Amino acid sequence: MHVSCLSCGARYAVDPTAIGPSGRTVQCARCNHRWFQRIEPPVPPAEPSGAPAEPVASPVPDIVIRPSVPGAGLPALSPQRRKSPWRTWLAVGAGLVVLLVGAAYVYRASIQGWLPPEWRTALKIDTQRAAGRAHLYIDLAASRIDFVDGRYVVTGEVTNGGSAAGSTQTLKLTFRAGEQVVGQRIVPLVEGPIPPGGRTRFSLPLDDPPAGTTNIVPTID
Repeated sequence: MHVSCLSCGARYAVDPTAIGPSGRTVQCARCNHRWFQRIEPPVPPAEPSGAPAEPVASPVPDIVIRPSVPGAGLPALSPQRRKSPWRTWLAVGAGLVVLLVGAAYVYRASIQGWLPPEWRTALKIDTQRAAGRAHLYIDLAASRIDFVDGRYVVTGEVTNGGSAAGSTQTLKLTFRAGEQVVGQRIVPLVEGPIPPGGRTRFSLPLDDPPAGTTNIVPTID
């Protein structure tokens, strides 16, 4: 039998056994419209007349629907494939691996400390190089900008927060006008070696800062 969608007009060739004697709710595969469909009664043959009846061409269906399995909701072209559970587990496993690798990278220094010495040797971990590292920075709380004899003077302290001695070579000065950066300058600043936890003061005169400068921020370059 042929079934037409009342919404979009799509035509289907449906096996009557898929509808059943009491009818059933069907859904259009093109526009998803739903309606209750019954089996159409057979068309009685036309009364004979003097002229032979011309054969009526049946409309060509857009989609041929096969009978669905018993208990299924609607006729369908093919049964839906259920997602395989192993794909879900594979995605979860990949996410856990990425999470563990990221955590290992962030806490790599602590993990190296937990490893036995023989493991460090086997993995070729240079613990002395990883542990012995200087971290030099400017203590901004102990720094200030003075205007002396017509020139600016930057005074501050270089602090070593690392675990090895270190020395400075250059100082980066950022000139600001309020929140806007109006210029930067790299100047020589040779200080050190500064031991771990140590501090050293510096005083640096400046000439011709950019116009509009209201603040100078020093950092170790």
